[in-house]
Amino acid sequence: MDNRRNANLDLIKSLACISVVGLHAVSMNNYTIYYLCDCGVPLFFMVNGYLLLSKEQMDYSYVLHKIVRIFKIVFSWNLLIAIPVLIFRQKLMNPFRLVFDSLLQKSYLWHFWFFGALIMIYLLLPMLHRLFFQKKHYHRIACLIFMGACLCISTLSMIKGYPLSMFIPQPLRLWTWLFYFLSGGLFASRAKEIQRFSLRTHGMLLLAFTLINNLAEKKVGLYLIHSRLAEYFYDNLFSIVWYCLLFTFLLRLPLRASHEIWISRFSSLTMGVFILHPILLFVLNTLFTPAGTISVLLLWLGLTLISLLISYVMSKIPVARELIRL
Repeated sequence: MDNRRNANLDLIKSLACISVVGLHAVSMNNYTIYYLCDCGVPLFFMVNGYLLLSKEQMDYSYVLHKIVRIFKIVFSWNLLIAIPVLIFRQKLMNPFRLVFDSLLQKSYLWHFWFFGALIMIYLLLPMLHRLFFQKKHYHRIACLIFMGACLCISTLSMIKGYPLSMFIPQPLRLWTWLFYFLSGGLFASRAKEIQRFSLRTHGMLLLAFTLINNLAEKKVGLYLIHSRLAEYFYDNLFSIVWYCLLFTFLLRLPLRASHEIWISRFSSLTMGVFILHPILLFVLNTLFTPAGTISVLLLWLGLTLISLLISYVMSKIPVARELIRL
């Protein structure tokens, strides 16, 4: 399979990154925008699945290299966090403990839970890759099984009146992340079939489910599971359909060559933006508290641009570049 750089995947990564920043910047100040931004995390897992499961070969040496890279990044950033904590709070932090906690969505770098989930998926990757290349129908079956698990969790949560996944740390909700990861790989193998579908019809369906899902998340959160956190909707049927429609629509969207250049440049900095934005958000929140839609939108824009600028500067410095490149 052709693994040359795909500008459409860069577009999806860029949108996912902007959405994650928006999810944290807007938060629950505006539920319509907040729920529009919850596509970021599923899209990230789908992009990873598309890229990794479409590789011709996959072995544990590659996986080990990727996991070591993740640990280097996580350890380095936690060490950098421990230094100002020691200086300003006179509190000595064990960086290894900070690494463990951050991978489980705790401590200062709580958003590193994404790396924790990715590590666990990487450990399964060679087995999944070999299985799917030998028996392609197993890929579809695995997607259906994990989607079934997602829907069961979602349905039972609505029956119980609270999100069942609240008892399991976000990085350990592997039924959800494996579903999106495997879906990305499935879309890679079914690219030609997706192209046969009318782009106009695809866009209309995407628009319809964008509106339906946004309304559904508001109502389900308020009246059925009694929690409005976006993380509890990743297993919802309408959300799954919306994420998949969005991913496949962006995957086949015609792009101009001039646009591809800028998209790819932004995409190359998304890891830095992802890592930096919660740290910058913490600093900004100590200076002012946004109130109202306009202020949170400005915060979202400013946070994205500042994170992007710092990431760009870091990308030009060899040592700093290693902190934002996976």
